[in-house]
Amino acid sequence: MKFSKSFIVIMPIIALFFSYPVQSQDQDIEEVIVYGKAIKESQQAAIEAKRSAPNLAEVISADAIGRFPDVNLSDSLGRLPGISIERDQGQARYVSFRGTPKRYTTTAFNGINIPGVENGRIPRFDSYPTVITSQVVANKAITSDMPGESISGFINIKTFKPSDVDGWSFAAEVGRGEQDQGSGDVSKENIRTSYSNDDFGFVIYGSSSNVNQITDNREPTYGGTKGAQTPDRIDYRSYKVERESEAFGGTFEKYLQNGGRIFLTSLNTEFTDNEERNDFRVYVSDGTPTTGSGYTGSARRLFNDATYINKTEMLTLGVETPIGEWDVEAQVSKIDTTFDTYMPIGYFIGGGQLTNLSYDISDPQNPIVNFDGTYRDVDYPVKLLVDAIGGLYTETDQFKFDISRENSRGQLKFGFQYDDRVATGGGATLATISVSGGYPADVCNPKDYRLGDFATPRNNDVGAFYTDNPALNECLNTVRPPRSDFPDDEKINIEETLMAAYIMQTFDMEWGNIIAGLRIEDTEYQTVGFRLATVSGDIGYENIAAGAKEELNVKRTYTNYLPSVHLNYDLAEDKKLRLSYSTGISRPSYIESRAAASINSISESIAGGNPFLKEEESWGLDASFEWYYADASLFAVTIFHRDIDNVISESNEKVDGTLYSDDAQPGELWDLAAFGNGSDGQLQGLEISFVGRLDNYIEGFFSGFGASFNLGIIDSEYTTPEGRKFALPGQSDTNYNASIFYEDRGFSARITYRYRSEWLDETETGAVFGLSGGVYWAPQMRLDASIRYDLEELTGQKASIFVDFNNISDESDMRYTAAPWNVNQVESFGRAFTAGLRYSF
Repeated sequence: MKFSKSFIVIMPIIALFFSYPVQSQDQDIEEVIVYGKAIKESQQAAIEAKRSAPNLAEVISADAIGRFPDVNLSDSLGRLPGISIERDQGQARYVSFRGTPKRYTTTAFNGINIPGVENGRIPRFDSYPTVITSQVVANKAITSDMPGESISGFINIKTFKPSDVDGWSFAAEVGRGEQDQGSGDVSKENIRTSYSNDDFGFVIYGSSSNVNQITDNREPTYGGTKGAQTPDRIDYRSYKVERESEAFGGTFEKYLQNGGRIFLTSLNTEFTDNEERNDFRVYVSDGTPTTGSGYTGSARRLFNDATYINKTEMLTLGVETPIGEWDVEAQVSKIDTTFDTYMPIGYFIGGGQLTNLSYDISDPQNPIVNFDGTYRDVDYPVKLLVDAIGGLYTETDQFKFDISRENSRGQLKFGFQYDDRVATGGGATLATISVSGGYPADVCNPKDYRLGDFATPRNNDVGAFYTDNPALNECLNTVRPPRSDFPDDEKINIEETLMAAYIMQTFDMEWGNIIAGLRIEDTEYQTVGFRLATVSGDIGYENIAAGAKEELNVKRTYTNYLPSVHLNYDLAEDKKLRLSYSTGISRPSYIESRAAASINSISESIAGGNPFLKEEESWGLDASFEWYYADASLFAVTIFHRDIDNVISESNEKVDGTLYSDDAQPGELWDLAAFGNGSDGQLQGLEISFVGRLDNYIEGFFSGFGASFNLGIIDSEYTTPEGRKFALPGQSDTNYNASIFYEDRGFSARITYRYRSEWLDETETGAVFGLSGGVYWAPQMRLDASIRYDLEELTGQKASIFVDFNNISDESDMRYTAAPWNVNQVESFGRAFTAGLRYSF
């Protein structure tokens, strides 16, 4: 991409322009959290928090979050150096910290780390609205008082406390907008109020956002070779999507006479994704044209009315108090997470052939298919109903205790944490179960439920159309049982106990400090599942003979010792050098380590989880130079390296058959299609961050301009259990985002461009077209803008109006297999805007 390369060259030059000449300026900033202030003040708050942090970290202040057009916290985090985001249908969902797998990042609210909602390890951020946060700290170098399960980073989301503001405070926001593809409504409402005095305080908040959109997909499947590939199948898909995000909670504090506090905090977030999918599939017969009439083909149609739920509920009771010379913090928490998918799929098979079929795949983002007639003319004599289900439900009891005191060397701190977790569910990650069929040809005919042709910017010569999916689903449901249970070979039943203890000493020096510590984490987990013995050469749930399932119970215990050392050296009043050595682990996810599996004694093979997986282990080095050269200004350069062993990936490997089946003889090696431990994982990179403002140098109109820029250049590699080499999933070679902003007299505007190069989404066990397998996302870019105007000078009230614009350049996201020319998915969703009002006192 020519623009992205030139941008990388131009931005450092701009950085030098903003940073020269420079006068060192000292400011004593006591309050980190910023409410309703200008861009400069929020930048200063975040920069000062970074400057005073005991480790290498990036910080987002409360007001900075509100001044970007961010839908959720994933969007906000994606603007930090070294952090990229992964999207689903255009909306930010996951965070990739320094280009590593998503599970290498741990998330916490107010220091209480929570299990990853999706599979016990991977955090999702689409259920976390920005309004609940006062500050977000993304820790890149891990200290011993942070969770050891943080190979890449530890994200601590701090919510508002009543004591942040004396007396009463109130803040509200309402916004309305539109998603242009499908003209869907966009809305958001946030409200927060608090009160505090010398005796007690409370804060309560609520948030709701809703996005209605149409997502348009083209998903071809190719055969052949580069330059001569032919489509085996081309999918025309359109999704009617309604996404709702809700959050509510609060904190009550009782202040103690010794300066401490007792508090009770509740946090509840829920993300619901309702999707109606209409999927028309064209199958090209043998890729061979019929003489005189073009190709022939067949038609199939899928539809669903699906619901996805992602929920976190957390309740914490805690105390913070001095006891003699010690500062003591103790917290007990109850944390429940829900991840649930229910997708009943109607699967219709068309009768007869599609004749005189032709196609044009010269533009992979807009494949064109024509045949005699259209999909409006196709009948479906075969109708099936399939349940696609998945879910993970975790319950966690957590106790956390920290104690610290000042001593002659600096500060001594130690603590203990205990987590007791239970995880149930199944689907691994999505199970499909045939539940009914044999419908008469004239029953549940899609033509009777037709609503209109696809709303798409692409070619639709095939005549793909929407149907009333809920009504069509209800028609099929008249002869079906209730929602299916999870298949036994995909069920999850895990109990996990985590115990951690740490000790950490800060050594204060004239030039800065050294922080050294050791964390010990003990893990005990037990997984129970069924081994399903098949009686034929095919492995599958439907081939199980009566009484042919057997329980497998695996219990493991392991201990990890995780030392860390951090040096913070003040080269000058405005310059800081940081050096860090840290260690970490990543435990297998609950899906990966489940005991459930299907076993075929004839073919001597197993498919399912792998309860004998080892935890991934890592050590790493970070070196950072930070230059705080002016007010609200920063130039920083960081280099880092991580060495990772036991990298977990999908695998096909030989294992001891006696671990799974009594039919195996000692010494027999059976085929396991599951997950395995690879080796030789490495990650290294360079990060550059810059914030500059002209008002540090000039006055007048142009003094309102400023710019920010960050760049990450990353490289990684690991070896799969089969011996093949890949980059780590989620690693892009280049990530950057750049903003130009202006603010003056209550008006502020910002335009932001983000770019992420291609990255590996998942590995494949075989080669594709003779190439090394793997599914990749193509490079992604976004252009967003936001405008704010403060009304206080006009009205005397702390109010502002705003307009946010997302995906201004109308980008689509593309995914491919093995090579960019082998496209397997193109996804478009359109632009969006939201306008609204904020008010506070």
